[in-house]
Amino acid sequence: MDSVNSEFFQSLKSSQPTYSPFLVSSGGTTSRAAADKHWILDLRKNYQNISFDLDKQQVEIEAGVNMGELSSFLKKHKRSFPIGLSGKTGMGYLLTGGISPLSRGRGLAIDQIMEIKGFWGNGKEFHILRPKTKEESSFEWKALCGAAIFLGIITKVKLKTQPLRPLLSWTASLSFSQLSECVNQAESWPNSLSFQWIYGEDIFAHAIGEIKNSNDESVLINLLEKLPFSRNRIINKFSDMNSLPNLSLGKNKNNNSTHSEVLGLLGPAWQENNRQVLKILQDLMNKRPNKSCYIASQQLGGLTHLNNLETSFIHRDAVWKPWINGAWEAYDQSSRKRALDWMRECWYNLEFICPGVHLAQIHPHLEWHQKELSSAFKDWLPKLQELKAIHDPKNIMPPLR
Repeated sequence: MDSVNSEFFQSLKSSQPTYSPFLVSSGGTTSRAAADKHWILDLRKNYQNISFDLDKQQVEIEAGVNMGELSSFLKKHKRSFPIGLSGKTGMGYLLTGGISPLSRGRGLAIDQIMEIKGFWGNGKEFHILRPKTKEESSFEWKALCGAAIFLGIITKVKLKTQPLRPLLSWTASLSFSQLSECVNQAESWPNSLSFQWIYGEDIFAHAIGEIKNSNDESVLINLLEKLPFSRNRIINKFSDMNSLPNLSLGKNKNNNSTHSEVLGLLGPAWQENNRQVLKILQDLMNKRPNKSCYIASQQLGGLTHLNNLETSFIHRDAVWKPWINGAWEAYDQSSRKRALDWMRECWYNLEFICPGVHLAQIHPHLEWHQKELSSAFKDWLPKLQELKAIHDPKNIMPPLR
């Protein structure tokens, strides 16, 4: 495998500007894991190694390991990592920020990275360690933690882990007014509890809390008991993130005959804007072009206590991450246009409360790519573009313009 990899990355160094750009697949959940007229580098087969350092309580994973596999591996060592709502995501989840139901207390996935190994777009190998002080910090480290997908191919990362603690799960179906009340209550919760919801034909909600001690459990249960619900409320305790029920549309979730795009937004607490935002959401959902389109949200809760970390995730004060899912029947271009137009209208209407973008999925093939880059990176974008000119001068990786 080493000789194959060496030959491959040597070809990167000698590639001509006319070569097709690369897309990298690790988990393969993004719509840009593959595309016509691109080289597709699939790391899922040959980059599956996981190792655990018992002394440092750190785990090293290769780029083909998905988050569900990481969680299962760590469970054997009674450790955990803040994976997202899906265990199917891969290295892209880590490198684009990594928002977890546990992020309010633990930080983002990129906040757990200790070392990064890989190859820049120009083919040069790198191995960068997390800076220990602000004086040691580098633009390259900051760029890789949140924008690596634009600059190179990551083959391996070393991550901090945390003790494995039981989780409380509250799930229920909600009415429209109950969603408003749940959001209102969640904005005053402690960092050990988070709220997420998905709005399709019905509204399904999921609250997740990390139990640190017996007293903490009673506090969290008391908060969950106060939440309104219309039906199907369940409160359970689970051992890890892999065991939690999925946040999905149930019978209406996408299938293989459906294509989709996802746009993640970031913004502050809704507070006095709560009813206005929910009314906008209701109006947008009434306009959705088909039943596979939906709007959902995760509670990030503001990570301003981690502001000193040098990463490309600049929206540390974000409290909510709504995401817009536009879907259409495969190969139906008119249906695709209607779905994308609806997504654009959603973004336009929600931008006042969600000025940021989370690039968990990128859209260089769509007209809004430049706008999402600007919303994701703000004043940091020009420096990222400078770094790309140095480390990926032939634009082999996805574009930053």
